[in-house]
Amino acid sequence: MKDLAEIALVAAIYFVLTVIFSSISFLPLQFRVGEITKSIVVFNKKYAISMMIGNFFANLFSPFAGTMELIFMPLSNLIGCTIGYYIGRATHKLVGVVFVALWIAASVGITLNISANIPFIPTFLSVGLAETVLLVTGYFLLFTIEKKGVVKFDR
Repeated sequence: MKDLAEIALVAAIYFVLTVIFSSISFLPLQFRVGEITKSIVVFNKKYAISMMIGNFFANLFSPFAGTMELIFMPLSNLIGCTIGYYIGRATHKLVGVVFVALWIAASVGITLNISANIPFIPTFLSVGLAETVLLVTGYFLLFTIEKKGVVKFDR
């Protein structure tokens, strides 16, 4: 029950931060503030489920909402975040975070190219930059919180 509550809480935080800042969350050159929470996945892989759930519910508010946004992107979040966890575990958590950022940028690029005919490369580059900034910032925030003993993510 504790894991379910934590997964739901993290999904809700992602959702709220994304929707509150919806004016910049759903553009082709998106900057989803909720992504700052995504780096939690390198501390514990269970939060990949949070990102899938949070992404699904946030994408309900997207002007591009459709099969790609509501099925492909949540699944892509689950897969990318899980792989990022293992990459971070095998190398360094920060490497896992950057992998997740680039995975999501590629997924968004594919989604917007297929659903809205928006060119892949510019979308990948702009989303990749935003994702990397947000996820690396999130990583350092979560690392600091954990280091100070406020909470333990890796259990």
